[in-house]
Amino acid sequence: MNISESFYNASSTELKQGYAYHADTESYYCLVCGEQFEEGIVYQLDSRFMEAHKAVAVHITKQHGSMLEYLLALDKKLTGLTDLQKELIGAFASGMSDADTVKMTGGGSASTIRNHRFALKEKAKQAKLFLAIIELMDGGLAAGQKFVPVHRSAPLVDERYALTRDEYSALLTKYLPQGLSGPLTGLPRKEKRKAALLRHVATAFKKGRKYKETEVNELLKRFMPEEYVTLRRYLVDYEFLARESDGSTYWLNV
Repeated sequence: MNISESFYNASSTELKQGYAYHADTESYYCLVCGEQFEEGIVYQLDSRFMEAHKAVAVHITKQHGSMLEYLLALDKKLTGLTDLQKELIGAFASGMSDADTVKMTGGGSASTIRNHRFALKEKAKQAKLFLAIIELMDGGLAAGQKFVPVHRSAPLVDERYALTRDEYSALLTKYLPQGLSGPLTGLPRKEKRKAALLRHVATAFKKGRKYKETEVNELLKRFMPEEYVTLRRYLVDYEFLARESDGSTYWLNV
């Protein structure tokens, strides 16, 4: 299950609750970390036994807190919200009075705060219409013309990630002629192609597992035996992998 794809394809209801149901696996998935809760299995959390749909909701609250807090913590490039707007939304959601919100933000007036709230509501109306328009547009596209999801940890979302599924498949065929397990014929200079191949290499790592540097190197040698150090650096630079400051431990960051 691709966590980024599930996150970006989730409905507004699923994003608010923090999980989505996948009929193919009969499981609920946490949209934050990808943890799976299969129907028909009883889970024990905090000494309580519960079914999958309840367990995933408890998991989200326990491990990730409020979904509002999580979504507001996302980068501006994903939400389009300024720091002030995020602060105001948090205050409004908590039921804080306009007078107290003025004190928290350190300026303006109650009237100014109301104007901010009105502007946010108007932005929500526009977003709803825009989403409907884009969904209608996507409905007319063939599967291969749809874009490959961008990983949420991408340091900068730009044209290098404008890659269709057909383009992605063609790149993998070209640069991995012996199969998806490697080796790569090399890393292209063009950022768009490089990002796509790094995305594939990152799938060799398991979500939630910590890797020693030697383990990372062994995995990457399958793809680039002579230049695995370069490959490792790119995976970190593009934030597919995260690591401890001393480089002792790595983990999948997407």
